[in-house]
Amino acid sequence: MYITFLFISTLLAYFIKGITGFGNTLVMSPLYSFVTSNKLTTPIDLLFSIPTNIFIVWRERKNISIKVILPLSLMLIIGIIPGTLLLKIGSDWILKSILGLLIAGMGLEMLTRKTNENEVNKTNPIFLTFIGVLSGTLAGLYGIGALLVAYIMRTTNTKSQFRANICCVFLVDNIFRFFLYLYTGILNKETLLMALYLSPAVVIGMMIGIKVDSRMNEESIKKLVIALLIISGLVLFIKSFFYR
Repeated sequence: MYITFLFISTLLAYFIKGITGFGNTLVMSPLYSFVTSNKLTTPIDLLFSIPTNIFIVWRERKNISIKVILPLSLMLIIGIIPGTLLLKIGSDWILKSILGLLIAGMGLEMLTRKTNENEVNKTNPIFLTFIGVLSGTLAGLYGIGALLVAYIMRTTNTKSQFRANICCVFLVDNIFRFFLYLYTGILNKETLLMALYLSPAVVIGMMIGIKVDSRMNEESIKKLVIALLIISGLVLFIKSFFYR
């Protein structure tokens, strides 16, 4: 039952990534956290993220912008180090409670955000630094780059540009965290074995997501993801904070 739940959760997470180019961690982390430690969830998702981001980056390589990915990647790496240390020493129920609030808050921000597809904001260096470092800390703790998603959505014009640049930044993060997790011992034999068992779910989820992307209204999928984020984030917070 335990493995079945993780398999379904992984399939759902990478189904969403196949459609949008992101969202796997935001879906996977709260679901995994109901049955396992965040110290296991984050490195497993990292192992899945590397090949899937490579695939999307290669597929959308013509839309990559160095001006977008280079400064964000540098700031992201700076923030990953303290985030990883917090992951290694943090109390599990505290991490889960914070994660629940973060996910619910991100869902609400996405729900209430008003976007203009024809308007792309200019890069603010101070805002860029803040977003990059904070996103790096969140990535080190939870593997979450939702703040980067919000930022890049405002600095790209098309869906393909968004996917190319967000996945490229995520890939830089993935590679850096992979070696950092190896060094700190977060990435271990247990993690590798679990990732091996669940890897078919990643392949199936991505394949279905890519097919659905060409046939389904993305706005409907986006609303579904937001609803899932808010509900799962709140439930995770209540369970971790009040019933630890």
